[in-house]
Amino acid sequence: MSDQTKGGEPPVQLWTRDGFMGAISVVTRSTYAPDYLSVEGQHAPRRSVLDRLIPDDRDNPDALATTVATSRLGIRLLVSGRRKPMPYVVRNVEADEIHFIQSGNVKFETDVGCITADEGDFVCIPRAIAYRYAPTGDAMRSVIVESPSALKLSPPAPTGMVNVARDVEYATVGADIPAGGPTKLILKTLDGENTVFTMPHDPLSLGMQLSESVPVWKLNLNKIQVLTYLPEGGPPSQFLSSTAGDVLMFNLSSRPSNRPPIHINADFDEVICYVRGPGAWGGCSEPGTLTWVPKGVIHHGPSENVKEAYQAWLMETRATLRWTPAAIAASQLMETSEYGPHPSELRHS
Repeated sequence: MSDQTKGGEPPVQLWTRDGFMGAISVVTRSTYAPDYLSVEGQHAPRRSVLDRLIPDDRDNPDALATTVATSRLGIRLLVSGRRKPMPYVVRNVEADEIHFIQSGNVKFETDVGCITADEGDFVCIPRAIAYRYAPTGDAMRSVIVESPSALKLSPPAPTGMVNVARDVEYATVGADIPAGGPTKLILKTLDGENTVFTMPHDPLSLGMQLSESVPVWKLNLNKIQVLTYLPEGGPPSQFLSSTAGDVLMFNLSSRPSNRPPIHINADFDEVICYVRGPGAWGGCSEPGTLTWVPKGVIHHGPSENVKEAYQAWLMETRATLRWTPAAIAASQLMETSEYGPHPSELRHS
């Protein structure tokens, strides 16, 4: 698809089902479709920067991660920014979790072993695996995706995009967690009605690993290859998906391609995390910028062919997300051409 601008040839608009994998309709427009003057209601594109989303656990070690967005399907988006270790253990009994480490280094202790995550790592903690985590330095910042459907690595081919043998690391059992004394264990559920057990000993104190399979793993974003189809580029390919097909995750870092087409995604909300530069991704230049385009909202999107390079990832979800009041207060309406703040926000600033 050739690059489309507000001048020159009439812009082309795509409507698609199942992302780019289903039915497709293509028309030209006499105007630039992503433009809008104002919006009322919740189903509107937004952007925020993680440094401005102050999670509850930053200043209160006893707090859980803060919810940014919820959905009727149980898929949720959360942020964490701990400065001190979790003084309790959590077991999510209804959802798998992916923790993306935006900044800092984080040690995860789980009931299948320990793993230390660096900036740019995705850490997978499946349903009912107990864990706690702590920054190894002064602070950390992470984005957490919760999915009731099991999450798994699912690149389009068994080799090429992800070198599993080389780049996927798994939790290992060590002897550095003593049995200790009474420990609080929180069982998390989707309805928020958490149940708290007081255990006589630390449930993360282990002996030895007896199975070959380890369900907790990490993979760094820069180890996931970007796929492109020359000369146009084409859509990205997912590296991770849920078994129900309602969550897909992609490496959206810079790659040789033309600008994406103007698009109406009929089935997926799109959440993108601009991780860092040096290059800017359109209107996104601040590390940890989160953008959200709900399904059915016309969007164009910046060019991914950035010479200076940048890192970003995309989550598509069939869930219709709704941002929490706290997240809305720390966010801005977004224009869907270059993904910068909408002009109405700039007028009010």
